Amino acid sequence: MKREFNRNYGRFRFVRGPLDSIDKNEATHQPDFPFSGELNKRRYPVRALRYWWLDLVVHEEAGRLERSAVIADIGCDTGIIKRFILPVEGSRWIGLDIITDRPGLEAAHYDELHKCDLDDGVPLADAAVDIAIFSHVLEHLPRPEFTMGEVFRILKPGGLLLLGVPTAPKFIGKLRERQFAKQLASGKRIRGQHIHVFWKGRLRDLAVRAGFVVEFCTGTALIRKKGSKLEDYAAWIRLNQIGAALVPSLGQELCMQLRKP
Repeated sequence: MKREFNRNYGRFRFVRGPLDSIDKNEATHQPDFPFSGELNKRRYPVRALRYWWLDLVVHEEAGRLERSAVIADIGCDTGIIKRFILPVEGSRWIGLDIITDRPGLEAAHYDELHKCDLDDGVPLADAAVDIAIFSHVLEHLPRPEFTMGEVFRILKPGGLLLLGVPTAPKFIGKLRERQFAKQLASGKRIRGQHIHVFWKGRLRDLAVRAGFVVEFCTGTALIRKKGSKLEDYAAWIRLNQIGAALVPSLGQELCMQLRKP
């Protein structure tokens, strides 16, 4: 199976990756997989695109390395990312989360599992990781700058960070954050819920301040018609991806690939 993203494609290389890992990963079609119903009903559920992207890039990066890859799944939740990504030969997976006894997590079979509060730091040594996956976690954390610095610290020189966050246009994002702050102050929003909103410029600036080089950024899909028969057609997914590449902050979620120099 071909798993290569040519770096020359820029934001549109997201559109060039083969979609077959969404449909052909048998593990994700098992009844205990978190959204197996969607994967069994539709060939290319839009919801799967964030995991599909991670699968492609992780395999590409692991193939580039001249050693076995150490992969950190930061904020691993129920292990859905590790289970979605097809096995990477020789890799060592480290899961980190504030809760490590969630039902189903054991099915992910991490080589190491660490219980930790990411706002206190990442409990790994400096330069310990080749690939860090940080998907839909940053928006929950009170100090994004601190945590991005911690992720930078644990990556080896030349290491890769795959970052995913929900997104919104800048003006909407600022309004939402003010609303979140008021809700936190009044007790209507609690720690662990969304407290930050990111758009491409904000996420890029945060990454650069932490020391990263931004290699790639796009939205996942412009239109998310969950369960629609359109999700059976690759052409529909490609149109969605192109739209999200053109207007990332309307693409529902951002996928950003970052490199530690």
